[in-house]
Amino acid sequence: MDKAEIGQAVEARQSDMVEMRRDFHRHPELAFEESRTAGIVAERLRNSGLEVSTGIAKTGVVGVLRGGKPGKTLMIRADIDALPIIEEAEAVSEYRSRTEGMMHACGHDGHTAIGLTVAAILAENRAELPGNIKFLFQPAEEVVSGAKPMIEQGVMQGVDAVIGLHLANQVPAGMMGLRAGPAMANVDSIKLTVRGRGGHGSQPEKAIDSIMAACQVITTLQTIVSREISPAEAAVLSFGTINGGFASNIIAPEVNLTGTVRSYLPEVREKMIRRIEEIAVGVGKALRCEVRFEVAYSCPAVVNDAAMTEMVKRSATKTLGEQNVLELPPIMGSDDMSLFLQAAPGCYFMVGSAKEDGTSNPHHHPGFDIVETSLPVGARLIAQAALDYLSES
Repeated sequence: MDKAEIGQAVEARQSDMVEMRRDFHRHPELAFEESRTAGIVAERLRNSGLEVSTGIAKTGVVGVLRGGKPGKTLMIRADIDALPIIEEAEAVSEYRSRTEGMMHACGHDGHTAIGLTVAAILAENRAELPGNIKFLFQPAEEVVSGAKPMIEQGVMQGVDAVIGLHLANQVPAGMMGLRAGPAMANVDSIKLTVRGRGGHGSQPEKAIDSIMAACQVITTLQTIVSREISPAEAAVLSFGTINGGFASNIIAPEVNLTGTVRSYLPEVREKMIRRIEEIAVGVGKALRCEVRFEVAYSCPAVVNDAAMTEMVKRSATKTLGEQNVLELPPIMGSDDMSLFLQAAPGCYFMVGSAKEDGTSNPHHHPGFDIVETSLPVGARLIAQAALDYLSES
């Protein structure tokens, strides 16, 4: 297939792709609970004639497309899970989430629709395909926990290279962005438990105030980034939850904090984790509290292979024109696509899904939505890059 044929094939399936994405958006499912989504993915892959495996890492799906000519094997990855966010009432009513407390606020509904569309298009042209393509639909990306068990169950066996895309509301629709080397940050999800001693609000001297101590811990920990990490070596520490206490007149005996730590370099990550524990325990001790620190889960940085990134860039330039291909700075967001990229050379790139007027809501916002013209752009980019990789290998 050449560029024109790919464009025609994507255009012919565009309305189906949009409706598919909207259906996934109406029915979001959280990490490792994506049973409906996985069922639709498997059915569509089978209908396209792929060899389908299900139940990988509980709800993951893999479809293998074997080309008519010998060659290498490329893996195309898409993530399928949603987020525990209540979608804003004023969001587009036609395809607003029908599951209370859940929504696709990061574009995974679009990723899944793009992956299935590309699988169907390339399956129709398998006779001329010089190699194989493994389409992988991953659960639990939002908690960076789905890639690891899929790899442990053997999905990377025989894979020579991997590509994937992420719809991006920081990039205008019709454009794409990528970079070689570190492209997204590593992440650690952390938990701090601050234990004091409960008591009556009128007698703080007879209690040990865990809430006051927790506040001091959070404030002091922010000095790690501002005073211990070089400005040239970026890092971010953010707390997302604080839970503790029973009533307004009771001094809480315990407070639980959860947050994330992000950086690009392994040595920065190691220093951040070490200093968070040291400072939190030290501040807690000074305020007569016991502090327990734990890392709930971790994910390394997304690092794109230079040769694969250059190949994807050539494909994107061919598809969109040089003026619409951007070199992006690394971002502090994280993604366990990084684990696939550690197992095989590859490239993870961004496809613009934002409105031209700059009014699109950011990812993980309750009013998040994409410009749906980004879907055919993503499908064309993935299909072109896949064909170029196999033909050049």
